[in-house]
Amino acid sequence: MEIREFNEEDEGAIRNLFALCFGKELSYEKWAWKYKGSPWGSTAVVAVNKDSIIAHYGGLRMKFYFKDKTFDVFQPCDVMTHPKYRARIFSKRGAMVRAGEHFYEANPMDFAFGFPSERHAILGTKQLGYTKHGYVTVLSRKVSGFRPSWNPLLKVEKVWDSINGSDLDALWEKIKDKHGLSIEKNSHYIFWRYKDNPVKRYKPLIVRGRYKKTLKAFAVFSVSESELSILDFFYVDTLDIRILFRLFESIAIKYGLDSITLWVNPNEAVCKLLIDYGFIQKRGVPYIFKIMNNEIDPLFLFENYCYRMGDYDAS
Repeated sequence: MEIREFNEEDEGAIRNLFALCFGKELSYEKWAWKYKGSPWGSTAVVAVNKDSIIAHYGGLRMKFYFKDKTFDVFQPCDVMTHPKYRARIFSKRGAMVRAGEHFYEANPMDFAFGFPSERHAILGTKQLGYTKHGYVTVLSRKVSGFRPSWNPLLKVEKVWDSINGSDLDALWEKIKDKHGLSIEKNSHYIFWRYKDNPVKRYKPLIVRGRYKKTLKAFAVFSVSESELSILDFFYVDTLDIRILFRLFESIAIKYGLDSITLWVNPNEAVCKLLIDYGFIQKRGVPYIFKIMNNEIDPLFLFENYCYRMGDYDAS
């Protein structure tokens, strides 16, 4: 078995392996969006046996920010092994584990993060040196059915064409130091992850001052049959968070939805504000880190990472 970095000629075989492992198609457009179009670059390692790709360990390169420090980070994705080559017990070093080992040796980084299944979280801890996994905190609130009033000094926009990169970058620069440890959510990242996603359709929510047109808040959401999911959001300190979530409530009522859901680290100040506003806290999916920088410890990552549902949804 050969373990090597992938190349563009592997694209068809990788997509075929994805369909076999996950029971759904990985279109060329989505593969190219991930591995050719991502803001900071992406890569993968494959395991090859007799000219067939039998395992794949992909990763999206990210930049994280925390109080004037920038971290080089990877988010593993499309981690998969052909069913015939899967190790059945945790003690075996199967093709996926060997591909993962090569991936971390070949790509310098401060840490990696992801949202695996419970089983794969345990596997990552036992075989690839990941931290013990934690669980994201999900906040949800039933829609009351009462349409709240709106502030006439604010203007709301809900189309991508109404926002430009410079406005979004200016807002992120204003708030990022109070945002905890987060993916560097500049316009390049936001547009790639949400606006340019070739498979999923996300809706922006833009709040400006009505007269000065200054950007006050930006959010991304999606709508399912009964739920409004807030994928990402950030806002200036002078904006009352309740105003933003009253707006989400109005949107949910318009679509006839039952609830609003988002992810927030309980150590964030906004978590208490939302609980006071009526959101209920519950345990969500596992999340996990692999630390490569000896100056970083797990407690720092779990306490400070301001995860959002969109950090997981598009991977």
